[in-house]
Amino acid sequence: MKTTIIGAGNTGLAMAAHLAFAGNEVCIYGRNPDTVDLLQESKSIHCSGVLQGNISISGATRDIALALEDSDLIIIMTPAFAHKELALLLGKNMKKEIPIILSPGRTCGAIEFQHYFSLQNKTLQPSISESQTVIHTARRYTANSVHVIAIKDSVYLATLEPYKSREVLAALPEGIRSHFSPAKSIIQTSIGNTGMILHCAPLLLNSGWTESPNFGFKHYWDGISPRIAVFLEKIDQERVEVSQALGCEVVSTMEWLRRSYHSEGNNLYECIHDTPAYEAIDAPETLDHRYIFEDVPCGLVPLEALGRLMDIDMKNTSLIIDLASALMEVDFRETGRNLKNFDLQGFFSTLLERSNNESR
Repeated sequence: MKTTIIGAGNTGLAMAAHLAFAGNEVCIYGRNPDTVDLLQESKSIHCSGVLQGNISISGATRDIALALEDSDLIIIMTPAFAHKELALLLGKNMKKEIPIILSPGRTCGAIEFQHYFSLQNKTLQPSISESQTVIHTARRYTANSVHVIAIKDSVYLATLEPYKSREVLAALPEGIRSHFSPAKSIIQTSIGNTGMILHCAPLLLNSGWTESPNFGFKHYWDGISPRIAVFLEKIDQERVEVSQALGCEVVSTMEWLRRSYHSEGNNLYECIHDTPAYEAIDAPETLDHRYIFEDVPCGLVPLEALGRLMDIDMKNTSLIIDLASALMEVDFRETGRNLKNFDLQGFFSTLLERSNNESR
């Protein structure tokens, strides 16, 4: 089976190596010439951690047409802010219908992707799925070396048509299939996005440490204090309330840690500090990072928009969007996945109506 991996960052390299290790043909598409050229020259990824050794891949390219040639599956591993551009690019270059997986979609990623793909290509209707999060906790050391800290269990995968999620899961390469579980609907993956809970507020609330040239800290173990963890639980509760209003309640971030990492604890702070994979993760050295520029506009903004649409008090979520916008001097509500760009309201209304009809 040939899989095209789009993105050669931390998790892109980890996913490519994992699939190739399991005997699949893997081609990586990226835009950075230094990264792509080294991968193409070596045709291997050096892995440490839970995956070990030099793992061979079929190649890497900056030519999207070449990357898609004879491909059976596309997995997009880029930050979510690249999804719109990639939807238009694939819409222009795809010649046949093959599954597309956003790993992860963040909040409403598959909905946005389908909207822009359809604007570019009105002929093909590929199955578009999103995962709740990535299955690999990993850090890239060089263009062709990655340290895989952990591989998560039971990560939800959903298609836009709920009945197709099990079909997509069954069609995944065997090496990664066991790490995913079929979601009941896109609500479990989109509103189940825990990255927006764990990434944005801790980085913003530790901005002094982050911007200090003489100081480094661990994002989860140092940056999430007991008081910050309690605040994260408040944002998390708003997220859960949005899912309840949409008819498919998601688990709390604390329960997600128990499910994904088998962490234990009586509260979010204790569960985070019982997650060994988090011990090794350094905090970003700048606020100009995907924890802000991905997780705020592609996570918290659509969450807040949906919550307000259903008259839910989103004050804690709104506070972090306001803080991020003020510090970074960017109007994230204007640039992010808001209700104005595509019809989130209509999609979820249809999904909820379909769910209610099926339960009668």
